[in-house]
Amino acid sequence: MKVYSYAPFENWGLTVHNTPTYTFVPTTILGVENLVKWAKAKGKRVRGAGYRHTWADLYSQDGELLVSMLDLEMATAVPDPSSLLPSVTFPGNQFKSIEVLDGTGDGREKKWVRIGAGVTNEELRRWAVGFQEWTLPMNVIMVEITVGGSTIPMCHGGGIRHPTLADLIRSIEYVDANGKHQAITDPEKLRVASGSLGLLGLVTHVTIEMDRMTYAVMQPKKVHTMLAIPPPAEYVTSGKVPFPLRKIGFTPSELEAARKEWESCALNDYYSEWFWFPYQKEVFINCWNNTVDASGAYDYPTPPDVFLQWIQGWLGGVINDSALFRALPGLWQAMILGTLAHTVQPTYEIRTPLPDALHFRRGVQNMRVRDMELQIPVPADDNGKPDFNVVQRAWWDAIIAAYEDPKAPMRTALEMRMMGGSGVQAVLASQRGNQLGTASIEVLTTMAAVADRTWGPYAQKVADKWMGLKDARGERLRTRPHWSKEWDGMTVDGTPWRDYLKMTSYKDEIVEFKDGLIDIGRMQGWGLEDIRDRFSCSLLDYLFFE
Repeated sequence: MKVYSYAPFENWGLTVHNTPTYTFVPTTILGVENLVKWAKAKGKRVRGAGYRHTWADLYSQDGELLVSMLDLEMATAVPDPSSLLPSVTFPGNQFKSIEVLDGTGDGREKKWVRIGAGVTNEELRRWAVGFQEWTLPMNVIMVEITVGGSTIPMCHGGGIRHPTLADLIRSIEYVDANGKHQAITDPEKLRVASGSLGLLGLVTHVTIEMDRMTYAVMQPKKVHTMLAIPPPAEYVTSGKVPFPLRKIGFTPSELEAARKEWESCALNDYYSEWFWFPYQKEVFINCWNNTVDASGAYDYPTPPDVFLQWIQGWLGGVINDSALFRALPGLWQAMILGTLAHTVQPTYEIRTPLPDALHFRRGVQNMRVRDMELQIPVPADDNGKPDFNVVQRAWWDAIIAAYEDPKAPMRTALEMRMMGGSGVQAVLASQRGNQLGTASIEVLTTMAAVADRTWGPYAQKVADKWMGLKDARGERLRTRPHWSKEWDGMTVDGTPWRDYLKMTSYKDEIVEFKDGLIDIGRMQGWGLEDIRDRFSCSLLDYLFFE
């Protein structure tokens, strides 16, 4: 395996910087086993990484060891050309394998597929589209992320029927604290192992239950912001809605009809997602359903579109890092970027294999952003039905906060996906227990907004709004952050968020998670102290071991 001494580390969002003693790029299970045994003998900790898209500090530390499932050149490339280049093979690299397992699933609509932790979403997409047999039912949009990097921190896609990626895992393989390759297949133990945040060991492979290939009938559209996700009635009557958006004056009946249409999409569509780009009068809506009928389907984006999207991402990164562009007022920056991002979105019907629809934007890696994402439970109304008023509030609170600050701290997008909760089994998943669904909502900004110190106060203001949401009975919702996004270093009710997470949001789950780890360790010959010494980091120390 390749080894780098004192190679400086930084994550993609530039929120984490450290210098591990050694950075390893392994290609075999035996290599990882020997590495962990050596780390144990030397008293070193080991953490893994892929494309480094986690904003929270869940990485290695100064003086410790980092394992990269990607070659460092690929892991740190901005812009990243992988979505433009032809497919390549990786002879001898066991972490780049994709294998359909015979005799698994139901044999007709479901099949288990064993995937190396270093396989990227782009490689998995090409495999799925190439064979036209099996596909993940949902996924994150980015193709520049590894399977290990998306499953272990419990990432997700869109659509209220879907759980997290970790919930699709039927077997997880890893090298444990003793340097032994292990596998867990027991469903009860997988509730802990599938979303272990790397504490269980260095993950080498996951076996995921895939669906038979279907085809998305995408019908993206742009709808006036007031009608896409209408504001709560009290926001309209009180004048809270920013004047540039309410000046048209839609009637109550128009707003009510729009609300019903929005809720129908949120409740029924296979995939549901909404984007508001800064200061735009329209929302880009990407809600669609799928079909088994392949007629008329084509690869999307087409090769020319892939190139254009890649160039758009690259130009966004170049412009964003330009001293000239940064000299412009923040409001100008936000309006320019928002207008460009909104303009390039399609508004025509697209029939394409499901994986292409899930990854409808390429070149996302090319423009660094900052990102805070929370998972808001959809509560019940007085009749036990989903009460989407809370979701409307969350959406509009972010928009209103953006208009209230003349420095325009949110310069990239407000994005929301509906997803499930009832099918979420991973103990540490942010959506677990949300029986009526989850609004996965996030605000993103540019690195320029971080540099001029406007992002932090805005993110905290929005977090205060979202974390303070209550149901119809006045009870505070159990809103929780995405583990991989920005939250550590912020506060909830004036309390450090890491304290709130430990003592309130995950108070019971942390006990359940640790009990599950103890059970697995008893079976495999290690204890909590062993995995703390081998696979933890400062943040996880505090949350689980202090």
